[in-house]
Amino acid sequence: MSRPGDAFDAAAHFDEASATRYDRRIRSFCPSYDALHHMTAAWLSRLPERAEFLSAGAGTGAEILALGRRFPLWRFTAVDVSSDMTTACRNRVAAAGMAERVAYFQGRVQEFRSATSFNAASSIFVSHFIAGREEKLAYFRAISSLLKPGGSFLLADLFGDRASSEFGTLLDAWLASYASHGAAAPELEKDRAHIESDIAFVSEGELLELLREAGFGAPIRFYQTFLFGGWMMTKRI
Repeated sequence: MSRPGDAFDAAAHFDEASATRYDRRIRSFCPSYDALHHMTAAWLSRLPERAEFLSAGAGTGAEILALGRRFPLWRFTAVDVSSDMTTACRNRVAAAGMAERVAYFQGRVQEFRSATSFNAASSIFVSHFIAGREEKLAYFRAISSLLKPGGSFLLADLFGDRASSEFGTLLDAWLASYASHGAAAPELEKDRAHIESDIAFVSEGELLELLREAGFGAPIRFYQTFLFGGWMMTKRI
């Protein structure tokens, strides 16, 4: 377990065992996870018929699969630091018959280079693991640099001001919801400790300022479930 202030090692945390159980656990952790992907497709429905899409922190490929089924001519690039998550994504994409439509890069999005710019990008439950303002800003700037001017960016993350009374109320309700899916007491304690030590929460105001500095127009918050939020925005022209 990392200590507060330590950099969270996503590649180590999301290992093979985590990749295997991620798709089951995330739906207990975030009960509207599938609704988020459905809403994402609605927001992106005006993109070109042959759009190029970047999934930053692609994980096991949930948004690629959801969007790929909805938009059969889109092409995708999946970026993730975890080799095990990338393998899980490859396997799921191949099983869905989409292998020829998806390219992969294992590493940080800050290290990824592309010969072409993307019509849209997503970052779903990724940047809340990035500690430090400058590190978060570098992540968002990297995504912005890969988008076409006017390109769409969908961000979903845990957020909130730890010092506010609202934060504690939402955290308790969130964990109660998680427990109702059958999580045992030791698992609850482990996950609460993970939240406390590994999630780099920022307030919505701080988050929007980071996105502005990274080159995005005013984000629209379209989604919230407990401390999970979702925003849609475009890269400034």
